[in-house]
Amino acid sequence: MVYMVPTIIDEFVDNYVRQLTHALSDKVICGVYIYGSIALDAFNLDKSDIDFVVLLNRELNKKEVNTLKDLHSHLNKKELGRKLDGMYLQLSSLGKNNRDLPPYPYCSKGVIKTGYWDVNSITWWVLKHHGITLYGPDISSYDFEVGWDNIVESIKYNINHYWYKKSKNKFLFLFDDMLDFSITTVSRIVCALEEKKIFSKEEAISKLLKRFPERRRLILQEAIRIRQNPNSPSHFRSRLKRAAECRDFILYARAYCNEKFFA
Repeated sequence: MVYMVPTIIDEFVDNYVRQLTHALSDKVICGVYIYGSIALDAFNLDKSDIDFVVLLNRELNKKEVNTLKDLHSHLNKKELGRKLDGMYLQLSSLGKNNRDLPPYPYCSKGVIKTGYWDVNSITWWVLKHHGITLYGPDISSYDFEVGWDNIVESIKYNINHYWYKKSKNKFLFLFDDMLDFSITTVSRIVCALEEKKIFSKEEAISKLLKRFPERRRLILQEAIRIRQNPNSPSHFRSRLKRAAECRDFILYARAYCNEKFFA
């Protein structure tokens, strides 16, 4: 199912596309597309980014990259401008991963940099199955495939390397933003493996509240509290205890995934 851009950001997104296509001609820009929480109908104004992919007919030159920097600097005068998070990629990049690409312009918190960003199998899968077309050909018209095996490969690396490494330092999880990011992302990993589908963060947490043992529910509820009502009292009396529970949740989820899906 393809959802629409939420009304609360619709005007800003239209303005972004209008200014972008004015700054760079249609000979350069092939299409502009939305993925992420917006495409999954789970945009949270306080927590979510505006995730986008701009497909280009050719590589941008230095002058054009500077034009992008100026454009985003102007957009950043509005709070929503700092939520823009995405990549400017050539058409030939469709379906590829960072390891297969040269550095490219990307936008993080509204600032243009050159390097590597969110180009992976999960991004392409969400874009292909749920992407919202803002400008150019419909995303469904492009011929690229993302097999579920590619998703599983990315997930296996994330849970066994990235998150396992993070779990070695419980002090990383003392702060609300990191706890929220950790619990929601790991929950999405588990649910994706369970159902062969990419879920929003809120959906994934809700599912694990019903599936995981009661021992794990309090930290899930804490993540929901942070996302929905951050000024309310914590479910934990101690931040150190909460951080330890977050670390233990990651390790439990890792063991669960390895036993059930990667054995």
